[in-house]
Amino acid sequence: NRPDGEAPDESQGPEIEAAAKAAGLDYLAIPISHTGFSEPQVAAMQDALDAAEGGVLAYCRSGTRSTLLWALAQARAGADPESIAEAAHNAGYDTSPVRPAMDMLAAQAKS
Repeated sequence: NRPDGEAPDESQGPEIEAAAKAAGLDYLAIPISHTGFSEPQVAAMQDALDAAEGGVLAYCRSGTRSTLLWALAQARAGADPESIAEAAHNAGYDTSPVRPAMDMLAAQAKS
């Protein structure tokens, strides 16, 4: 979830995609900048998680954006926001910046 060009010392998407494919892994870019999350990004993450046939590795500079995007996608899929927040907390992340959106997405999924 790290956009190309975020840091000059980081590998760029095409290079990472080539390495992933060489290792037999699928690769999907859902870049998230400092401006926040959009509905299409959350939907893309939910779709990617739903389509995955095993583990998923989402990455960004610190893991925070990837965790928050995962949390939003889980809520959009109807998961309980409290359970999502607990799982993120147990991994060392705080979902409070997106908790209102998580609550809204989970409520929409159940309606």
